[in-house]
Amino acid sequence: MIHCPVTGDPVSTRHTMSEAQFAGDAFENAAVRCSACGDIHRWTKSEAWLQPFRSLRPAQVLGD
Repeated sequence: MIHCPVTGDPVSTRHTMSEAQFAGDAFENAAVRCSACGDIHRWTKSEAWLQPFRSLRPAQVLGD
């Protein structure tokens, strides 16, 4: 999850993983089309957090 910089809402990055995978991934060139505002947001690992799957909001994952 990340926060939308426009609305402040939490938004899914659509990355599903364990805590161990999250800890080991660098997330270089990560981007997502935001389900809150519709813009494309680039994000870093320091801006993201894990959230239980059942509470995710849909988003469109973008390629590098």
